Amino acid sequence: MNKSLLIIILSLIATGSAHSLSEDKLIELTSKAYTRAAAGLIYDYCSGEDAFLEILYSKRCKCAIKAGKAKNRAAVGLIVDQCGL
Repeated sequence: MNKSLLIIILSLIATGSAHSLSEDKLIELTSKAYTRAAAGLIYDYCSGEDAFLEILYSKRCKCAIKAGKAKNRAAVGLIVDQCGL
């Protein structure tokens, strides 16, 4: 278990930013947003991500994705305030 975990971690370090978010993936994330404000947040905060799994995204990107699930602009504002964006 430890050996396989070490191999995975080393391979992630060695690849560097080879797995950065592509424009297609970024557009896919923004298209799931219910409001334009949330789509803008997702585009702004997730464009520089270099994780290949959504679970590895930064806290700011995860918050923007969470804001994208809000159905109206007021809810987006509340989520953004809670996250501190």
